[in-house]
Amino acid sequence: MMKEGKRIVVMGGSFNPPTLAHYKLMKKAVDALNADIGFFVPVSDAYLRRKMRHSHPPVVLSPELRIKMLQSMCTDSRMRVCEKEIGTIEPRTMPTLLALQEEYPDADLYFVMGADKLKLLTHLTEKQDFLKSFRVVLYSREDGSINEALRGDSLLAPYLEHIVTLPQPEGTETISSSVIRERMLSGENCQDMLCSGVWELFKDFTPKDFPDVINQFKGEYDFLNNRFGCRFVWQGLQYGSVEAAFQSSKCASDSERKVIASCSADKAALKGKELVPYSSWEDDCLDIMESIQRVKFEQNPALMKKLIDTGNRLLINGNNKQETYWGVDLYSWQGENHLGKIIMGIRDKEIKR
Repeated sequence: MMKEGKRIVVMGGSFNPPTLAHYKLMKKAVDALNADIGFFVPVSDAYLRRKMRHSHPPVVLSPELRIKMLQSMCTDSRMRVCEKEIGTIEPRTMPTLLALQEEYPDADLYFVMGADKLKLLTHLTEKQDFLKSFRVVLYSREDGSINEALRGDSLLAPYLEHIVTLPQPEGTETISSSVIRERMLSGENCQDMLCSGVWELFKDFTPKDFPDVINQFKGEYDFLNNRFGCRFVWQGLQYGSVEAAFQSSKCASDSERKVIASCSADKAALKGKELVPYSSWEDDCLDIMESIQRVKFEQNPALMKKLIDTGNRLLINGNNKQETYWGVDLYSWQGENHLGKIIMGIRDKEIKR
């Protein structure tokens, strides 16, 4: 193919891990277009963790490792890794392409998609004029049917010159990151699905590197929640929840503590917002929470058993309220998760007894 101007191929994805299919798809597109650059664009850690939240266990490779794997895969000098989405929170196809277009103003950008993403392409074109600004490499097993579908789509038909259809490389249909993860977890070899450099970085992983996760303290695991109703005695008073005991620790007198102790968890939380704790309370709050959690489980053997039954699972106090001290915000996946760490510490000590 004769070159009229610079061409850049862009492939976005989780690359968790990057596969031999990713390489072959990029290589075929770069060769077919005689492109100058082929960019692999890995998604952010936050987006990947949200995507994998309901997988058990959630095998999530770090952003640094995914980048390193992709770099090892760039054996063709035209292939590169673009890190523009790594530090973001959500998928950013349009912003990423616009940023690349700004860097390469004279280039035509071709975004790689599978034929199964045709509805997404229609949506992007309808809502964001995608095909007015960019081009697409569309992989399909059936060239005839995909071209017929494109001609029959009133939104896509006017932009046929911006869409390059290519047959999916032979043997890539059965290769996927999910199959590789499943093989690793089951102890099966997956070297045949990975480029050699990626295999060297991936081969030593075992299921122990990816413990299962409880990422919200609700439903089956609501007994881990501070507002879960249970009776215990802490510092001489009986409480009906960890929340009530914790809020009472801010009180200046025993009479105030008794008032909070008699409250429901929700009411105690509201009253706690009105309290002004003693000057060093912020420094003591972790020790206070650990003390309350310990007596909660020690004085409720049935709850301690349920806690032990969580095994080695990571306990993450996930929330949608942007609370990042006691828990983890499940959108940005930021958080110190102090509550989860305290409860795991209690569990681990009990198991070792």
